[in-house]
Amino acid sequence: MTRPRTVTHVYSLGGGWEKTSHETLTPEVAEELRHQGFTMVRARRGMFDTREISLRDYPPQRAGAPILPS
Repeated sequence: MTRPRTVTHVYSLGGGWEKTSHETLTPEVAEELRHQGFTMVRARRGMFDTREISLRDYPPQRAGAPILPS
């Protein structure tokens, strides 16, 4: 199992990139950030693995996986 990603920055159209408290990126955290108006996060896993992740479809669905009701 891989280590979870930690959110370090959040992005919104109105405010751009902002630092945030470091919390684990989970589907629940992504949902809360979407409700706050954020569209992307910078999340890191380890020292050199930082990625910009869209919150639009987080968590990503695998091909053929059933779609869970919202």
